[in-house]
Amino acid sequence: MQKKLIPLALCLLALAACKKKEEPAPAANTAKTEAAAPAPQPAPATPQPTVTLAAGAPIPAQGVALWLAADDAQPGKLASWSNGAVAGMTAKADAPEAQPEVIAKALNGHNIVRFDGEQNMLMTSIDISAARMPEATIFAVFSSKTAEKTPYRKLYGDDNGGYDRAAGLDDRAENNHNYTVFTGNGVQGYFDLEAGKTYLAAEQFTKTELDGWVNGKKMLDKIAAAWGASPDDALPNMYIGGTGTSFHEPWQGDLAEIIVYGRVLNDQERMQVEDYLAKKYGVTLAR
Repeated sequence: MQKKLIPLALCLLALAACKKKEEPAPAANTAKTEAAAPAPQPAPATPQPTVTLAAGAPIPAQGVALWLAADDAQPGKLASWSNGAVAGMTAKADAPEAQPEVIAKALNGHNIVRFDGEQNMLMTSIDISAARMPEATIFAVFSSKTAEKTPYRKLYGDDNGGYDRAAGLDDRAENNHNYTVFTGNGVQGYFDLEAGKTYLAAEQFTKTELDGWVNGKKMLDKIAAAWGASPDDALPNMYIGGTGTSFHEPWQGDLAEIIVYGRVLNDQERMQVEDYLAKKYGVTLAR
C-alpha cells in the first residue's frame, strides 16, 4: 500500500512546481523596469513680424515693427493710431476714457499725442517680450509734465511684474535718476528728466544687455539684462502711455513719435533715425 502512495505524492509535487513556473511576475517588478515618459517641451515662440519700408524712407528700411507719428492722427481724441508705411501695426484704446488727445502743431509745427496721467493708454499690436523680440531698438520723442518719481509713470512697457521692458519715471533706481528703464534685472536709472523738456531717447535691448542714448548722447553702456528662467513671461502686447494691464503707471505728458525695430541697429543706422527725429522736432543732439 505504501509503495502505491509514494508515486502519487511525487506526481502532485511535480504538478505544483509546474503551476508556480507559469505564474506571471508581480506588477511591482514591472513598474520598476518601465522608463519614465519625457516631459513635453513648450513650442518656441513665433518671432514678432517686422516689415521692410519702401524705398526712400527717411529711416533704415529693414526690421521695422512699429512706427507711429502724431502727424498721422487727426486732432481730438485718439481711438486708433497707425501708419500706412507699416501696414497692420496699430495702437488702440480699449475704452473711450483710455483715449489720449492729439494736439495739432504743438511741437516744432508737428502734432503730439497727450496722455492725461490718469486713464489714457494705448495697446499696440506688437509683442516686445524677449521671447518674441530677442533684440529690439525703441526710439521715442516725448516730454513729461512732471519730474516726480512717484507715482510711477511709464512711457511704454509690457510689464507683468517681472521688470519686463519698460521706460519711465520711477524712484527705485540705485543711482537716483528719475527716468528709468526696466532691464529684466531690476530698475536701471537712465537720466535726470526735467518737466516740460522734449527728449529723443533710444533704448537698444538684447536678451543679455541694454544700451541707451538720450539726445544723441550715450547714457547706458552694456547694462546687464537678465530675463530669468521665463523670458516669455511678459505681457503679450506693448503698451504706450503706460506699462500695461498689470501695472498701468499712466504717463502724464506728450509723445510725438515712436519707432520700434525688431533688431539691433548699428551706429550709423541709429544716428540716421536720431537725425531724422531731431530735425523734425527741433531737438538738439549732444554728440
